[in-house]
Amino acid sequence: MILLIVLCFLILLLSFLASSMEAALFSVTPIQIEQMCDRGLTGASRLRRNKKAIQESIVAIVILNNLSNIAGSILVGALAIDVFDDVWVGVFSAALTFAIIVFGEVVPKTIAERNAAVYARYTAQFVFVLRIFFKPMIVLINVFARPFGGQADVEHRLSEEEITILARMSHHHGNILETENQLIRRVFELDDLMARDIMTPRTVVFALRGNDRLDSVANDLYKAAVSRIPIYGEDLDDILGLAHIRELLAGMAKGKGHKLLRDFAEEVSFVPDTARLNVLLTDFQKNREHLSIVVDEHGGMAGVITLEDILEQLVGEIVDEHDSDVDLRVKARLLKEMRRKGLE
Repeated sequence: MILLIVLCFLILLLSFLASSMEAALFSVTPIQIEQMCDRGLTGASRLRRNKKAIQESIVAIVILNNLSNIAGSILVGALAIDVFDDVWVGVFSAALTFAIIVFGEVVPKTIAERNAAVYARYTAQFVFVLRIFFKPMIVLINVFARPFGGQADVEHRLSEEEITILARMSHHHGNILETENQLIRRVFELDDLMARDIMTPRTVVFALRGNDRLDSVANDLYKAAVSRIPIYGEDLDDILGLAHIRELLAGMAKGKGHKLLRDFAEEVSFVPDTARLNVLLTDFQKNREHLSIVVDEHGGMAGVITLEDILEQLVGEIVDEHDSDVDLRVKARLLKEMRRKGLE
């Protein structure tokens, strides 16, 4: 009788362990695993290996679960026949089946799912041992399962859409701020936008002719709301360079008003209007630039784009006390519409 009780307890224990490990391994997320690895928690790195080889890990757990249930039930049945008569054997078998369902399946899976990260980490070493111990059986099972879709483990990688959804859900649950949620979403939008989508159109670009004297544009400089000014030759399609308003004002203060604006022009970069914003942001940082000239497919000057324009796509409009026009693209459209009506 004692042997029968011990064997039933062992069956329930192994079934409990197998079911809970399976549920925990399925429930723990790659993000949780990486967080635990970053914190250096015991078993986290082993858990990461088990998760990456999740098919092999699950097969090992299933083998343990079935061996304990099937082999254990056979042994328990044989012992029960010696202990009970025919009627009580049936009652005992039904009771054991019910106990396995409740305490070997439902209860352990519920507990493991609610504490997936901790439970999976603590049992990671045991799962790894099972993978080694049952390796021959795992290989054999995979051979038979391959024609039915049993392939090697495929690591799931979060897409941009999934990360955006996770950020929105985290905001709804109060884990991150709305500004953080918006920032994450806007970061993924950078590679979907091109320079022509956010550039300042040429119709509203503040630029100066290179052959003009510095003192002849003094009033324009005093009223300028920009810090970097394109300098052009015959027309805007002939950009000579870029002048910093600080250098121009300093030149006037030093008595250099007689000099031509082209003398103050420094090298400026040109980018196609199809350039992606994420690429432009990297180029601005690498080259330590703040403004580039945008050219169209014909090589003509289409507008200008600044580092601030790109940053505004992430954090919203950046406006200071000197900005009279918040969105120059809107102003350009209004000017175009006014010209069209004037022609009509």
